[in-house]
Order: sequence, then C-alpha cells, then structure tokens
Amino acid sequence: MLCEAVRACTKASSTLLKLLLEHTDAGILTELMDDVMWDHWARTGGVAPTGRLGEAAITLSTVQYLLVPGWAQDLHHYQDRMDRLLAAPTAPGARASTAP
Repeated sequence: MLCEAVRACTKASSTLLKLLLEHTDAGILTELMDDVMWDHWARTGGVAPTGRLGEAAITLSTVQYLLVPGWAQDLHHYQDRMDRLLAAPTAPGARASTAP
C-alpha cells in the first residue's frame, strides 16, 4: 500500500505541474480549482519541488493518502480529471466538445 500511495502522489504531483506549466488556458485552471482536491491537496503541496521540500510534500501527500478516509479516492478522481485535461485538444472550442 505504501508503494502504491507514493506512486499515486508522485504521479499526481508531476501531472499537476505539467498542466500548470504547459497549459496556460484559464479554463483548465478553473476546472482544476472546481474540484475539492484543489483545496485539499493542490494548493497545499500538490506540486512537489525538487529536493527536500519536494520529498516532504510527497511524504505529506502519502500520509494523507493512507490515513484520511476518502482522500485516496479523491486523488484518483483528480488524477483522472488531470489526465483528461492533458489529453484534450488545446483549441478553446475543441475541449468543450470533449468534456464529459
């Protein structure tokens, strides 16, 4: 379970960073912010910087993943949302037509 938690938290962190750096569309940021995980995770350590601060952020996320009821499921839901945003076309009208 620990390895699964570390992998999930590391993947989510890198996906969030990629979205924030490479997709500057305001609609993407709005969609990310509309999810409960924005406040529970993304704003408070979702992006893990390089080095010890990053290790601490992943450790905190891992503890939450393992101990907070529902947190792991919420993170997996958020990961799915981020994956869809990464895969969506970047044209303004194109993403709206592919949204679930």
